Amino acid sequence: METRRLKSILIGSVLGTFAHFCFANPAVVSTEVIGPFTGHDAKLHPDNLAPNRIAYYGTDLGFSYVHKGELHFLFGDTWATEAYAPIQASTAGRYDDGFGSVDLRAYSDPGRFTPENIPLIRLGQNPGTTEMSAINPGHAMDLGKTPMAGFSNGRREFGIFNITKPLACRVDADCGQGLSCDTGLGFIGARSTQEEGLTFPCRDGDPGCNAETMTDGAGAALRDTGFCSDRTSTIWAGTDAGRISGVALQVLVGMRSLTDPRDYVEPKRWLTNKFVNVTARVGSDRRLFLWGRPGFIGVGASKRTLGVYFAYVDLPRGPGYSWDVHYYAGSTADGVPHFSSNQQDAAALDLDSSIAGIQSAEIYDVVNQTSVAWVKPLKKWVVFYGGGMSKLPTAALAHCGVLELFTGRDCASVVVGNGAVRMRTADQPWGPWTPPQDVVVGGDPAIAGSGLYGVGGPLRHPGCKAAGCATPSRTPFFQPDEYGFLYAANIIEQWARRSAGGDVEVIWNASTWDPYRVVLLRTRIHP
Repeated sequence: METRRLKSILIGSVLGTFAHFCFANPAVVSTEVIGPFTGHDAKLHPDNLAPNRIAYYGTDLGFSYVHKGELHFLFGDTWATEAYAPIQASTAGRYDDGFGSVDLRAYSDPGRFTPENIPLIRLGQNPGTTEMSAINPGHAMDLGKTPMAGFSNGRREFGIFNITKPLACRVDADCGQGLSCDTGLGFIGARSTQEEGLTFPCRDGDPGCNAETMTDGAGAALRDTGFCSDRTSTIWAGTDAGRISGVALQVLVGMRSLTDPRDYVEPKRWLTNKFVNVTARVGSDRRLFLWGRPGFIGVGASKRTLGVYFAYVDLPRGPGYSWDVHYYAGSTADGVPHFSSNQQDAAALDLDSSIAGIQSAEIYDVVNQTSVAWVKPLKKWVVFYGGGMSKLPTAALAHCGVLELFTGRDCASVVVGNGAVRMRTADQPWGPWTPPQDVVVGGDPAIAGSGLYGVGGPLRHPGCKAAGCATPSRTPFFQPDEYGFLYAANIIEQWARRSAGGDVEVIWNASTWDPYRVVLLRTRIHP
């Protein structure tokens, strides 16, 4: 069965590449790693060196948007030291996500970006201290909770945050939006109503699985409680793992404060499964476009894939803004899109998949975060996604390490592959999308020197010991066999340009583990 699936993927890849050249779809020509953008081995902005040198080691993500002439970045779990100390010690780890900005006037020509001339990010720093500023959207943002996107309406800034919390329920009506209440689920970790800590759904009766409860108006505990779930999601299945993956999580949307850049006000809660892994761009007609997936790692072998969904909201104007989501529900034979206010109507986009003829399926298991942008020189919507994942066992995750957090025991069936970041393109934001092609290959951890693991590469490999090999981030949970991988691709559309030869150059950033940082890359695309 697995051999047939791999053969199908290989055939689809070859046919996809052939189609790119025969039917003039954009094709990746080359990708270069310009160098460290922020974190491990990256240069600091002068404002973060004096009068107080910032206490900062590494970070990830770095989702970007433009606001008033500056390129703003929202970073994920951010460390003050290599030994893993969350930033902003004054709030004791309750908030650990950072932010920064690049002056587009100083860095207006991406053709001049080289390893010796990488744009400097001015990181948020609490005045008069060494503390890096941490994002506060009105909810605890400790380890594992991160920003997913940011955007501007020209006057105010907004952020979208993944707070990892499911919603407890007893009946379907507790969930709304057509979501179902799965009363056979409990939790591991923090209770869903507790802001701090991660909450992992589990099947009632499994070892370590706690029963979730709700309270009535008098504060008395109500039993027979589970979590809201989306049975129409591409990741849901009637199996234990499928039910757990189908749980909806709360996403938080907030407007950035005008008095404290760390704070986001007027939070809106969005309960969703299909848009748990969400990205956003300001589109046409004063609308904010949203693309989502129901997770970060799929299990194609179990036909639980990470389909892509599309929606839009009217671009929030300011105080008193609303968050009314319109979900793409399919197109007519003539290509006219339909939208619905009911999340259950959301239809997975046409990805031209080769899995058993299911066009909405994603053929790769490792998706990680997704970045979508309108690349003006190409006149196309472009999506970058993918990368690698760690499978090294730990004491707490003895089967597949970090991978087990995303897929549970199904982790053994996940195909990690070559660690590539991949690209698709489309004329419309809802597709149809072209077949995927590799943008850059991170490498196969089993093969020293493959992909970006060699001398001069940005990814650490235990087999690369010569001068010029990437050095690791040495944390308390560091393992001698630790290896690096790419994730969280982010297209910086403001730095896309047509080169002298007619190709289009796209500047983008991606996170690396290991070492822990964000790197800057340049990809040349033949239009």
